[in-house]
Amino acid sequence: MNTIKQRTLFTFALLLLVASTWAVDKKKAVKSKVKNVTVFLNRAQVTNAARVYVPAGQTILIFEGLSTRLDKQSLQVSAEGNLTIMAVKHRINYLKNFTKAQRIKQLEDSITYLNDRIARVQVEKEVLMSEEQMILANQKIGGKQQGLSAQKLAEMAAFYRKRLSDIRFSVLRHNKALKKHKRRLEKLRIQRANESKNANKPTSEVMVTVSAKAALNAAFELNYIVMNAGWRPIYDLRAKDAKSPIQLSYKAEVFQNTGIDWNNVDITLSTGNPSQSGYKPNLNPWYVGFVRPRPRPAYKKTKRAERLYSEEVLDEDHRVKTNRQFAKKDRSKTIADFTKVVETTFSTKFDISLPYSIPSNGRPQLVEIAKHNMKTLYTHSAVPKLDKDAFLMAQLVEWEKFNLLSGKANIYFEGSFVGETFLNAKNTKDTMNISLGRDKRIVIDRKQIKDFTRKRFLGSNIKQTFGYEISVRNTKKENVTITIEEQIPVSKTNKITVELLEAEGAMVDKITGKVTWKITLKPQQTTRLALKYSVKYPKKQQIVFGG
Repeated sequence: MNTIKQRTLFTFALLLLVASTWAVDKKKAVKSKVKNVTVFLNRAQVTNAARVYVPAGQTILIFEGLSTRLDKQSLQVSAEGNLTIMAVKHRINYLKNFTKAQRIKQLEDSITYLNDRIARVQVEKEVLMSEEQMILANQKIGGKQQGLSAQKLAEMAAFYRKRLSDIRFSVLRHNKALKKHKRRLEKLRIQRANESKNANKPTSEVMVTVSAKAALNAAFELNYIVMNAGWRPIYDLRAKDAKSPIQLSYKAEVFQNTGIDWNNVDITLSTGNPSQSGYKPNLNPWYVGFVRPRPRPAYKKTKRAERLYSEEVLDEDHRVKTNRQFAKKDRSKTIADFTKVVETTFSTKFDISLPYSIPSNGRPQLVEIAKHNMKTLYTHSAVPKLDKDAFLMAQLVEWEKFNLLSGKANIYFEGSFVGETFLNAKNTKDTMNISLGRDKRIVIDRKQIKDFTRKRFLGSNIKQTFGYEISVRNTKKENVTITIEEQIPVSKTNKITVELLEAEGAMVDKITGKVTWKITLKPQQTTRLALKYSVKYPKKQQIVFGG
């Protein structure tokens, strides 16, 4: 009887051991690699891929070493094979840190090598200095000996001189080497500190519970959104001369600090922004009513009270203006040769077919997207009232078909860097104006016509007249078309009357007061333009010109 009980207990213990072993085997750690990344203006969509052996039955696959910047709400898991995904769970593992990146290991190897070199140079320097001390000591002992011949003394002096010189020059070389190695060592340590910011951070894991009727090798993909990533556009505008079309290089500064390096992955840049809400705003009733006057204080108003009252009124006006503002707001081949542009309903995507690497350090990495030859019209423009130089302007025609975003642009003209500008893609016009710089070969001057500028009293009013002469000379060897911009003041009250007296050949915008001439000058030709206007106002008032 006891034997039967012992066998039963042994069998039960064996079954528990097998069951516990089976339970341990059913949890499996998986290493995945970043396969491709779609980088939005803010955030990025990452796809990790892995091939996993899945045994029969139910298994928990733990995909390790993922970014802690992962948005768990966006997580999607798919698999190819005869299995069923039962559950997906995300967690932060504070017990496992990111493994050191290859470049951090290389930096540490370089630091170790330099420490060895510094130690070796210091030992050699110490040996040389010991030898110098020994020679100096022997020199004193030798000097006490009597009966040395002159020849012997000369030989000893020559030996001391040569050897001491060799030693001291060697010490100088060793000091220079030490200084050089220490400077390099300090730079490597700073670089390692910057690169190691993510090394000690926790990792992210995705636990995927799967069920399979039979063992198989399955291909898994994890798709998710990560923070701390994005891109911004930057452009190079190059013009060979004032007759050639402008070549636009469309580039992107891609950055990410997700904690995971993207090594040799397929990169897609998207103009979409998943952080923006996709919900259409609704208009609430907008009421209008009378302003209720505030009761004035009964006590005598002091200067401080007047100031406080005016500040309250100004604050009320500020709130009204602010609300209105819120209501209104809403050649060798390059990477560009391997970029495919895909237009979707809500955004444009640039698929780069060559693998790319973006390290997780937050520093922008330049990626060239595309190159376009822009249809360009050249003209000159000047505002003599503010600046007497003429500016060469390039008008980009049909720019909107190139899917541009607003961003900084570097301008190159005739092989030289001209400066920077901002390319405004929210421009509603069919042409985009770009200033290419100052053209000193067009000479402009603006002078006041003193005989015409005067003040007169007309009954209860004062009438002031103003006159200016703008001279423009073309010193170039070809014809030049230039736009000259001037202005007259605009009255804000019916008590002030502004009258344009002379602006022959100009277009006048009565709302803004802008006066514009468009003229063509032959080589060595000079032309003169006249602007005259008057301002009439009550003589008991003073006028002020301003924006």
